[in-house]
Amino acid sequence: MRYGLEGRPTGLALVDYYGEKPPLTVDYGSSSLRLRQKKISAKGELLVRAVNEKPGARVLDMTAGLGIDAFILASYGHEVTMLERSKTIYLLVADALKRAEQDPQLKPVAARLAIHHWDSTRPFLPAKGFDAALVDPMFEEKKKSALPPGNMQMLQAFLGRGAELHPFLAAAQALGIRRTIVKRPRLDRAPLDNARRPVYQLTGRSSRLDVFFNQV
Repeated sequence: MRYGLEGRPTGLALVDYYGEKPPLTVDYGSSSLRLRQKKISAKGELLVRAVNEKPGARVLDMTAGLGIDAFILASYGHEVTMLERSKTIYLLVADALKRAEQDPQLKPVAARLAIHHWDSTRPFLPAKGFDAALVDPMFEEKKKSALPPGNMQMLQAFLGRGAELHPFLAAAQALGIRRTIVKRPRLDRAPLDNARRPVYQLTGRSSRLDVFFNQV
């Protein structure tokens, strides 16, 4: 077995027993996230612009990963439900949320976050009534590029990269969610298999958000 979960003083950690990558721990109180929190605005944060709602909207993160995107949206004021099909990653995020709840500065944000162990290509029935859905299939880069740093390297090594988009769009539409936001590499212009074209796109420094409107 290459990977395993270990309890450490800093929290639950995903460990690579081959020793090729550092342990992965989710920390919503990290200095980088606290700095990003201070800069969140409706105009300056790409995710917030893509959701295009005032604070208090309900967002379904269909591919939670480490929960960073969900945390940013919750910091803005949205209510975010995360779905993660990997039991290991689900446990990492759940542990991080418990620790965030003990931090007075993070407690209000953690209260707007929830995570469930679920494969979101199957409709999550409690998700009825959400304003937007977020999908990050971790698409493969089409050109050579530097690997993403730190935690993302470990996450991609553990989960793999790339997923068909159509099942997520279909599940969001079945749940009556009008807007689906798909995260892609900034320079990836390859057409999506079995998926319609986005209505519009928002481009950042390293990633791009494709916005789809669902007929519900």
